[in-house]
Amino acid sequence: MKLVFTMFLSIGIKGAAAIAEIVIQLLLTNYVGMTGYGEYIFFVSIIECLYWLFFSGSAKINTFYLSVPTLKIDGFKRSYITRYVVPFILVITTVLTVVKGSYGLLAAVILFVYFLAYDRSSVFFSRDYQLPALLGEYMIGRLVMLAGLFVCLKLGWINGLILLALYGVQFLTMLIWFVPFEKKLKSGTEEVTVPLKKIWDYQQSDIVLSIISYSPTILQYIFGGAFSAGFTGIIALVKKFLNFISGPMTKVFLPEFSRLYLAGDKEQIRKSYLMIVRIQMLFIGTIGAALLGFPHLILKLFSAELQPYAGPFTVAAACLLLIAGMGPVIGLLQMTGQERLCNRNQLISIGTMVAVWMILNKNPLFSVYALCVQAVVEGILEYYSVCKWFNGPVIPVHSYIIMWMPVALECFLVEALNLRYSFIALLVSMTLVGIWNLLFTLRDPLVKDAVAEALQKLRR
Repeated sequence: MKLVFTMFLSIGIKGAAAIAEIVIQLLLTNYVGMTGYGEYIFFVSIIECLYWLFFSGSAKINTFYLSVPTLKIDGFKRSYITRYVVPFILVITTVLTVVKGSYGLLAAVILFVYFLAYDRSSVFFSRDYQLPALLGEYMIGRLVMLAGLFVCLKLGWINGLILLALYGVQFLTMLIWFVPFEKKLKSGTEEVTVPLKKIWDYQQSDIVLSIISYSPTILQYIFGGAFSAGFTGIIALVKKFLNFISGPMTKVFLPEFSRLYLAGDKEQIRKSYLMIVRIQMLFIGTIGAALLGFPHLILKLFSAELQPYAGPFTVAAACLLLIAGMGPVIGLLQMTGQERLCNRNQLISIGTMVAVWMILNKNPLFSVYALCVQAVVEGILEYYSVCKWFNGPVIPVHSYIIMWMPVALECFLVEALNLRYSFIALLVSMTLVGIWNLLFTLRDPLVKDAVAEALQKLRR
């Protein structure tokens, strides 16, 4: 029961953070325009891409070792930061400053703070301080950035450097947020030697993730200009929103998958997987009602300039949503001894993405279409691998249809009744789809048992 409610709490916090993120992006696109937003999102993509390319393995090292209360890796951390992170940051600072001037220098500084913030957050997660970690990583920094953005807009202090600085402020805020909780962290007593191969194994999978996640926006900026990069950034925002929903699985259920796998309880893994799919669809279906039913209205909120791109936006959103609805396929493969198969599927999908780049290189939105193809190919391959491991479909076909049926019906009615610009219709649709998926989620045996147990405790 604890895992079920921890997941709901995590999704709730990340859902609130996602709303704050959307408000930030809406303010940016409305006040600086799509071209200005494209410039901003290009530097943000550079920072996050560099982190996942070179430094993110540190967080996984923390998770792997520090989840055991008696262990510590202080020696490794000092060596890692002084011999690898700091020299690498200095090189990156030099390169970015030469290429992009003051913007490049600021981006490099933010990259270092970004690393420190997420490294610290992973320590809190590893030591089982999930609430401070969740609030710090997802909420506090974004709220401070949002407040700073409101102040700057009110005073008229808006330019590219200030926007980039505000982006960095949220990670500095994360670091400050963790300071009062430092004393509560349990310090290990047994120093562990971390082999270099270990961190490379973790970093390798994140390199693939970085290429998939950030190359579309960066390439779109280089070859298509700031405006098209801004539109690609909106698509990336949809993907980030979905990651906010699927993220709790990574934080909460991956250790559970591993435990069940080592115990040989394959049937319980199947039940847990189905439960996660149903819980995630409660939120994914609701988002789908907005993105697929009202693409013109959603894009209008960001910028009136995006109205001609409603078609590509709908296609991209549909690809990302349908694949997200298949559940935590990558996490399940990684926690059941199938890491190489998972990496192979990702590499194949990257190959298809590169092929689409080459074929559609003259299309203004070549990276958006490539991103869609990559997501679909990877999702299908990973889901097929999961089904093969289970010796049959892990999600019953009728269940998948039931979960998406209200969204399909809503899209038909919106077009038939010409309600694509109606806020009331949008809110009603999201509410009804949310209720439908909530009722479907409550039919899951694990969720039903957790709710029943909670009600019994309340009655006592």
